[in-house]
Amino acid sequence: MNKPIISLITVLIAILSVSCDQKEELQTESLEYENSIIYALDNVPIIPYNKNVVKANTVVEIQKLMENPDDANDEKINTYLYELSLATKDLIKDPAFNNIIISLAQRSVTHSANLLDLEVTAPQFFNAINANLATKRLSLQIIADDLTYAPVAPNPDYPETSEIEQYVPAIFIPNLDRIDSNLQPIISPNIGVDSRFDESIEDNIIVWYFKNESSNDVEEIMLSEATSLTTSNPLFLVDNALTTLHIEPKKDAEPMFSKDQESATSTYGGSGTLSFSSYEHSIQSQSYRYESFWGGKSEFAVNGYRIDPSGTAHWIYNNTSDNSKVINRIKKNQIGSTRYKWSYHAANWQPWSNPWTPHVTQYGVNMVFWNTYERDWNRSPKGLGTCWANGTTIYLSGRRKYSSEWYAWIPSTTKIHYTRFQWVYDNWAHWNNSWKSKFRLWRVHI
Repeated sequence: MNKPIISLITVLIAILSVSCDQKEELQTESLEYENSIIYALDNVPIIPYNKNVVKANTVVEIQKLMENPDDANDEKINTYLYELSLATKDLIKDPAFNNIIISLAQRSVTHSANLLDLEVTAPQFFNAINANLATKRLSLQIIADDLTYAPVAPNPDYPETSEIEQYVPAIFIPNLDRIDSNLQPIISPNIGVDSRFDESIEDNIIVWYFKNESSNDVEEIMLSEATSLTTSNPLFLVDNALTTLHIEPKKDAEPMFSKDQESATSTYGGSGTLSFSSYEHSIQSQSYRYESFWGGKSEFAVNGYRIDPSGTAHWIYNNTSDNSKVINRIKKNQIGSTRYKWSYHAANWQPWSNPWTPHVTQYGVNMVFWNTYERDWNRSPKGLGTCWANGTTIYLSGRRKYSSEWYAWIPSTTKIHYTRFQWVYDNWAHWNNSWKSKFRLWRVHI
């Protein structure tokens, strides 16, 4: 049986080129890693994609699924991620490579291993990937230089919405907090299946694994978010990633709403425990349907933080792997119309923040910062806003394919769009609208 070509000794030699502050960490992790791989799947159902189509016109060819007739930039990035996965897949049979990828992801705020970092931390793997890419006249640097995205339908009134997005080629590990590093990784070009005719496979992606050490060809199956939450096999999802979640707040931005935007009447009484929830919401236009061309429903999600008066930050939706909450799954033909669904937003956290002075840093009050976006469980986090209060700074983020796939607030303005509890309370409800979406918060007594 063939042993991995590159041993852990090679990795330790490569570590000598790493900066002093990274050297000890990488070395410790490498010494703890066994020089073998267990070829087993933990809680991963074997569901081949091409054997589970429900209609004859369902697309099964992976090259076809990479296409996006509506967005040439998206199609370009899909192609790059696919070529990267082909150039990398054989390396997951080497425990040394897997250890390096896991180590890089563990030190990343986006749980992603930047493949450009391999040039320093493990040049042998960097060169191996480049050698494979060279057959397609590509390299990691060529891909990195062109891993750019032009936002769809930018708003000319806000020039920052047309800025070109720049990414790094990376491997995102969504289950990083529960992996067994001795189990074989499952690698993916991060391409979604055609779920237009079968909602049961929506948000599944195509993944590859090797049956054993001597296998020359990968097995191709589907993998769902539910599986990603239970398996301990490292999930290596090739992705366009960012290296930071920080977004510089725009100093001259003004809130997109006012106190008197709309008042509301209600049959609610004033008794019962007070809290705040959203109800009406919408995606305003098909231009902002940030879903795969072959996909189904848009995941209209929210991410939020509360900074309490003492400066302690609290995730509001901390019962999920990425501290998000899917408010609704909106069908393509429902975009442009108002949807109705109650969703908890915040408790009656007093003292409330001052709603009238958005540019003043507040102290001694509860500040709730949030943003809505199109959520993709299989994508690395991108920033949704950098906000601060009571001496504490927080970084909102959401798993999504592109930074521009937000709904409520331009991320550089999230800091001034905190929840106006007083306005919601006084008027019973308050709209939080942008040109992309509508989102109404209500005062609720239960």
